[in-house]
Amino acid sequence: MNSDSHRPGDLQPYGKLPVPRLTPDLLALIRTGEVLSLSVVYAPGIPAPGPLAPFTLVPAIRHGDEPGLAPASYAAEVISMSAHVGTHIDALCHIGEWRDETGAPASEGRVHLYSGDGQPVYADRSVGRSGQTHLSIADMPPIVTQAVLLDIAGYKGVDVLPPAYAITPEDVDGALARQGSEVRPGTAVLVRTGFYRHLASGNSAAYKNDIAGLGLDAARHLLDLGMTLAGADNMTVEAFYPPYDHAVHRLLLVQNGVTHLENLYLEALAERQITECVLIVTPLRIEGATGSWVHPIAIV
Repeated sequence: MNSDSHRPGDLQPYGKLPVPRLTPDLLALIRTGEVLSLSVVYAPGIPAPGPLAPFTLVPAIRHGDEPGLAPASYAAEVISMSAHVGTHIDALCHIGEWRDETGAPASEGRVHLYSGDGQPVYADRSVGRSGQTHLSIADMPPIVTQAVLLDIAGYKGVDVLPPAYAITPEDVDGALARQGSEVRPGTAVLVRTGFYRHLASGNSAAYKNDIAGLGLDAARHLLDLGMTLAGADNMTVEAFYPPYDHAVHRLLLVQNGVTHLENLYLEALAERQITECVLIVTPLRIEGATGSWVHPIAIV
């Protein structure tokens, strides 16, 4: 799919994400109608992955700089950062996988992107002067879906999971049983590791290094249960430590068309023991981009 192939108002399925509908089943999840923010706050010093551009905000026009507009006055700023800073969603073109001539993962060959029809899509043929041409974030529809909070930190009885802890299928099943929750086909799964607390305390090193998150077998298990969107209160969704092979990213995004929500704020849901909600996420339609900043909300 190319973002030039349809008009701005058109919505199409995107990987495992359908065109959204507010169904009676979704409405039945809403008990009070209260809306909770699942976004972190963007501010100077918010961690950026690796070499990606950090968050900066520079006032461009200050109140009083345009006296010719009196009695009106206005202010505006310029913001710069990578699309993968703060609470954001990954486009399916964000991650590729090197494969050999047989299509197996390899250390060399050609980089493949997600292809729903099984036909190879090569990264070197899917980029132009304006960015990605295959499944950029401009192609992603808004998301309106059922979400389940998977509170692994709570299940383990800790505020924060240990560094580099890889969540197991047994952890998934144990947390779901403890909560009385179920992951059904079409479910978004929001994984609480407790790593947000490192971010809130200003400990960027702990937040960015040796990240606790989904292990590969746990991710496979959630796919088998019907997960169509993965989110977490960390930078990577998956457990992330050397050799940094992005195994869960490759499994979900490249091999299965399941995207990621990263750097979520899940503490309010956990504190109130809200384990199911309606999740709404609206990516910006930025042609060619590999992701988008978002402000997800939970309706409970």
